[in-house]
Amino acid sequence: MEYRMSPNLAVRTTRTAAAVDFYARVLGFPIRADDPEVTEIGADPLTLFVIEDDEISGPVMELLVDDLEAARDELVAKGCEVLRWRGKGQDCYLRDPFGVTFNLWEERVT
Repeated sequence: MEYRMSPNLAVRTTRTAAAVDFYARVLGFPIRADDPEVTEIGADPLTLFVIEDDEISGPVMELLVDDLEAARDELVAKGCEVLRWRGKGQDCYLRDPFGVTFNLWEERVT
């Protein structure tokens, strides 16, 4: 299985307004898109997505894979824990054995 790092990083929090204010006002990153569900902030070379969530909090890295289900099975067998699994094109969160949370996202290399 090949894992590729995505340039996306989610910040999941119950304090979305404060988080958006911090990244935009304090750090000076531009808001690219803002809607009730997610705020997209430019933090080149990354894109931050501030998302309201009362179950999972903190930063969430994103890993790109060719086969979502196979990647999940491999990572669980190697000690990762599934936190939320909603399927292709949605949240597929795992926590690695060292406490890092990441989202698997299927994006086939052509």
